[in-house]
Amino acid sequence: MDPSEVTNGEYLRFVVATRHPSPEHWVNGQFPLGQANDPVVLVTFDDAAAYCRFVNRRLPTVDEWKSNCEAGKLNKLGDIWEWTSTDVDVGGQTYKALCGPGNNCDCSHRYLPQWKNEVKGFRCSQDASPLAWLQLFTGQEINLAII
Repeated sequence: MDPSEVTNGEYLRFVVATRHPSPEHWVNGQFPLGQANDPVVLVTFDDAAAYCRFVNRRLPTVDEWKSNCEAGKLNKLGDIWEWTSTDVDVGGQTYKALCGPGNNCDCSHRYLPQWKNEVKGFRCSQDASPLAWLQLFTGQEINLAII
């Protein structure tokens, strides 16, 4: 998982490159002055997933988020809930699980994918390559010849 939430500055590069709509509180497509390193907020689940695809990543699952949080591997830039890819059925409707806020590992928040507000952001995750996992597991360097 990425060590911290996606920032306004990072999200701006995505907006400029893809012409994806910027968060509604940005003025003329620009985040507020002095907030480049703050977590981007007011993004839907689809906005967050599109950004992660843009950087060749994906949203984490609740299990990934919780295990990283419990291991102390999450840097929190802001006091926000974070989107995950985990679906939760609530009365026959599909919600997404959110994790956070602050320095706790709570993943009990449920939110419809199209909703957004000032305390919802995200971070991305990336699948480890099989060779990296094999090297980590064996503790040995792996040399492969391409024939």
